[in-house]
Amino acid sequence: MEYAAAAASAPPGWRHFTRRDIDRLPAAVHRHEMSKVPPEDVRMLEAGDPSAEERLLRAMFWTLTYHLEPERWDQLAQVEPVAPAIIEALPAVARALDVGAGAGRLTHHLEQRSEHVVAVEPSIGLIQLLRRRLPRVHAIAGWAESLPVRDGWSQLTAACGALGPDAVVLRELARVTCEGGVIALINPEEPEWFEARGWEVNEAEAPAIQASSGERSFVGGGGGRGGGARGGVMIDGVSAVPTPPPPPAASPAPMMQGQVAARS
Repeated sequence: MEYAAAAASAPPGWRHFTRRDIDRLPAAVHRHEMSKVPPEDVRMLEAGDPSAEERLLRAMFWTLTYHLEPERWDQLAQVEPVAPAIIEALPAVARALDVGAGAGRLTHHLEQRSEHVVAVEPSIGLIQLLRRRLPRVHAIAGWAESLPVRDGWSQLTAACGALGPDAVVLRELARVTCEGGVIALINPEEPEWFEARGWEVNEAEAPAIQASSGERSFVGGGGGRGGGARGGVMIDGVSAVPTPPPPPAASPAPMMQGQVAARS
């Protein structure tokens, strides 16, 4: 989501955080998120402009929750489970990859349908929750823009409510997915973008789970992020993935390349 859109759509809980909380983010996360701030807002922040600081807190609300309060994030994710019909639409494979796995909302379904599962997640707190919950899953730290997975390892590369039509990310998903494999994005941002480019669409209604009053007051609405498991956007073969535009000149280099090779 773009910076301005994220700031405009921030739920009430953004007031829970302060500028000091942004400084508490892990260094790599802080650099990654601050790189998204428009230059004009950077200048205003340096000048101490309170409106720019409010936009920053609003835009970073989900990042702050994600990295600083992983238990709360996990509770919010449980309000939006993956619809069983979406899981059934995914192929059973030997090797599956969950990108932006969180604490395992989708991962535990992949584990039941795959021999080997790798989960990539940038939040250390959520990785720790996932490892305790799913000890058989190989959970590693990493960004979707630079997946720590070797070329063509995955037969099913999936993500739940985490990704959108980002050229660098889509190229990474294609890189790590073997020929004939499947890339499945569940509730991606801008689903119409994918549908317009020939991605197969599967729709399903997720079971309703009532959020607590505390969760509703924190994020508004039904208590979740709105990235739950209502719909899936999939493609049946990595060779058919639409070619995104060329990457920027300074695209991230892959981290820990080949780490999961032993799991094939």
